[in-house]
Amino acid sequence: MFGGTLLEGEGILIVAATLSTQGVLDPVRVWLAASTGAWIGHMFWFTTGRAIRGRRLALGSAAFRARAAQVKRLIEARPVTAILLLQYLYGLRLVGAVALGLTEFPLLRFGLYKIVNCLVWAGLIGGVGYLLGGLVTEIFHGWFKWIWMVASAILVVLLFHFVGRLLDRIKA
Repeated sequence: MFGGTLLEGEGILIVAATLSTQGVLDPVRVWLAASTGAWIGHMFWFTTGRAIRGRRLALGSAAFRARAAQVKRLIEARPVTAILLLQYLYGLRLVGAVALGLTEFPLLRFGLYKIVNCLVWAGLIGGVGYLLGGLVTEIFHGWFKWIWMVASAILVVLLFHFVGRLLDRIKA
């Protein structure tokens, strides 16, 4: 679960929180592992953005570069708002961390904001998973644990498939 939250981790977190309703996982440990994984992932991507800052990157078409510059200006105008909002926009969390790394926003301040933000995020998403787990437990009774274990295995297989396809595209 920790590894899944290094990336976009909502699905992994919901599954783990749901399993915690069955006593398979401890809810507090799920919350702490998810927030720690998300924070470490954000710090990695922020420092990646910081490392490539100033280098001329081939960002595609002129229109795309213009949009990227516009987004960078928006982030620079309101960095704290960007940090808080990008956490909850699915698919933009890691891109947002890289984009924030491209700015002059201080690493220490980013890290401190992200600690709080990741704790809140893991609590909210984990809470939803926990509530869903309780609801599904009531519906499926004793079969719930087995259903979620199979669903989790399928999710992991799909994740590896997605990452493999992504790496193939990068190589091409």
